[in-house]
Amino acid sequence: MSLDSYESIFQQFPSVSAEEWKNKIIKDLKGESFDKLIWHTKEEIEVLPFYTKEDNEKYQLQVPLKQTSSWQIMERVLVDDITSANKAALHALQNGATAITFNLQNKSFSKEQIEFLVQDILIDIALVTFEDYTEEDKVILEIVVNDSCPPTIYTEQGDSISDELATALKKGIQQSNSNLRFHFYCTQNYFFEIAKLRAFRWLWKQVCELKQQPYHIFIQSETNSKNFSAADEYSNILRNTTAAMSAILGACDGLIINSHDTLIGESNFGKNIARNIHHILQHESYFNDIEDAAKGSYYIEYLTYQLSKKSWEKFTKL
Repeated sequence: MSLDSYESIFQQFPSVSAEEWKNKIIKDLKGESFDKLIWHTKEEIEVLPFYTKEDNEKYQLQVPLKQTSSWQIMERVLVDDITSANKAALHALQNGATAITFNLQNKSFSKEQIEFLVQDILIDIALVTFEDYTEEDKVILEIVVNDSCPPTIYTEQGDSISDELATALKKGIQQSNSNLRFHFYCTQNYFFEIAKLRAFRWLWKQVCELKQQPYHIFIQSETNSKNFSAADEYSNILRNTTAAMSAILGACDGLIINSHDTLIGESNFGKNIARNIHHILQHESYFNDIEDAAKGSYYIEYLTYQLSKKSWEKFTKL
């Protein structure tokens, strides 16, 4: 059937206004108040039971796209022993990871040790960065691996998403370097997490325009293990998957999926499962084939607008 035929079928159905939808809902409530269906969030956002095309026209923002439709499959490696950490990084890269973040745990290392740490890693292909390093070692790290210590803004989840975004904006403008990374944890609050990252891309674009600097951003997401269950650890795989989907649909540039067994100690099996979630979403679900899958969703566009508005109001008062 041709596209024209589909369009002619759709034209046979009369359009329904928002007022007509509301009246139908009120009728079905049989005397109950329509307001009981309105959800009030921590951000003081009113979430309505339905949204229409008219809402989308009022609330849709021009959210900037990221440079690529895919994302870096990132894996964090804790560095306790140089040899073991190098082996773990190589194993991760050979099994599907595309980027490694070495956590140096604020320990000091020599140039020779860092060179051994990244030995056999094709740093021109696989992104290698460091975190929790001493300032004294930063020069050494940058010599061994160029651009391995980008300024990264880490944000903790506050009382609300708008608090989190406002804090990230404040920390961002305090940096003189425009080549910034922003780290956000992602939870199972599915639609709000999608809207959170979309809102921050728009917000940072406004900051860049006000500062008259080129727009550049790298959003690094990480699944939050705070709501993981030690008693029912396999349910954490589902928690990881929904959180990862939110981060990807929200357009993260890099993603760390923590092992589902992280509460009892990460195992190689847990790390493999985490990588497989990336692979399923990339190669079987084709999440990397669409630049902004959430664009045009009435509900998500509304949440993106409201989170942007609330966050900007809080940011200007910080």
